Amino acid sequence: MKKFLVLILSLLFVFAIAGCSGTDDGDNGDGNGGDNGDSEITGHLVIYTSEPQDLVTEMLDAFTDANPGVTYELFRSGTGDVKAKLDTELQAGGTDADIIWFADIGYMYNLDDQGLIYHFTPDAVSDLPADYKYNDGMGHEVRAIYSVIAYNTTKVSDPPKDWKDITTEDYRSVVALANPNYSGGAFTTLVGHIQNEDLVGWDWYNDLKAIDVKMEQSNGTLSTKVASGEYEAVVVVDYLPRNAKKEGSPVDYVYPESGAVMIPTPLCIVETIEEDNIDAAKALVEFMFTVDNQKLFVEQGYVPMNSDAAEGTDVPTIEDITVMPFDLDFYVENADAIRAEYVRIFGAE
Repeated sequence: MKKFLVLILSLLFVFAIAGCSGTDDGDNGDGNGGDNGDSEITGHLVIYTSEPQDLVTEMLDAFTDANPGVTYELFRSGTGDVKAKLDTELQAGGTDADIIWFADIGYMYNLDDQGLIYHFTPDAVSDLPADYKYNDGMGHEVRAIYSVIAYNTTKVSDPPKDWKDITTEDYRSVVALANPNYSGGAFTTLVGHIQNEDLVGWDWYNDLKAIDVKMEQSNGTLSTKVASGEYEAVVVVDYLPRNAKKEGSPVDYVYPESGAVMIPTPLCIVETIEEDNIDAAKALVEFMFTVDNQKLFVEQGYVPMNSDAAEGTDVPTIEDITVMPFDLDFYVENADAIRAEYVRIFGAE
C-alpha cells in the first residue's frame, strides 16, 4: 500500500512539473510567440516626399531602429517633381509610393476624391485642433511649418513686423520669395495671402514686383542667401531660419503680426499599398506622434504637435503662433485661377 501511494505521489509530481514547464506567453508551438500583441512589425515602405532629405532620413532611421522588421526607400524632390512622378505612375496604372508627404493639400484632396488615399486615424490625433487633421483620416500634420519673414541681422536695423513691411523701397532688389511654380509651400502661402485679401492680397504681390522682388526655386536657397547677405529679407518656412540662427548665422525671423501662413503637409498612406505593408505604414504614422519623435522634430527646428515636446526650448508651440485663416475649400476651388494670375504678374519661370 505504501509503495502504491509513493507511486501515485510521484506521478502527480511529474504532472505538476510538466504543467509548470508550459509557456504562459501564448507560444503556439511554432516558435513565434503566438498572438501576444508584441509580434514584430514587418514590411517595406516606399516614401515620396518634398521634405528635406537629411531630416526625413534621420526620422525614418529612428523609426526603423525601433522597428527593425521594417525597411524603406525614399524618393525626395521638390513638390512639383514629386507630383509629376506620381501623376506619371498613376496614369500608367499604379504608383510605387506607399506614403506621400509634401506641401500641396489641394493635390492630396484630389487624390482622396479619386479613392487613392488610405484613411487611418491614430489615437494620438484625437486632441489635435481641427486645422491639423484632414478629411476624416485622409492625413494629419505630424509637425507644423509656417511661412514667416526671415532677415539678415547685419543688413536690417529695423526688423519687419508684418508682411507689408518688406514692400518698401528699403528692400528694393534685396527681398525674395520661393517661386510658387516650383515650391508647394510657396504656392500655399500665395493662396493663404489671396484668401486674406484684407491682410495681404494681390496688392502685396504687385508691390513686391514694383521693388524688383527676386524668386528662387526652393526655401533652402532662400535660407542660404539671406544668411549670406545676398538678400536682406525673405519669405521662408520657419524651421530654416530657426536652425540657421541656432547654428550662428546672422539671421532672425518673425511670425507676421497679421498672421503666419500654416503650410499643410499631411502624411498620407496611399490606397494602393500592398496588404503586407499596411501594418508598417500605420506604425510609421503612430511613431510620428510618439514623445521621442516629437522631441526629434523639435531638435530639427519644427513646431511639434505635442506642445510638451517644445518645453524648455526656443521652439514655439502651435498655441503660440498667430495664424492667418485658411479655408481648404477656397484652396481647392481657386488654386488654378490663383496660379494663372500669378503667372500673369510674374511669368511662368
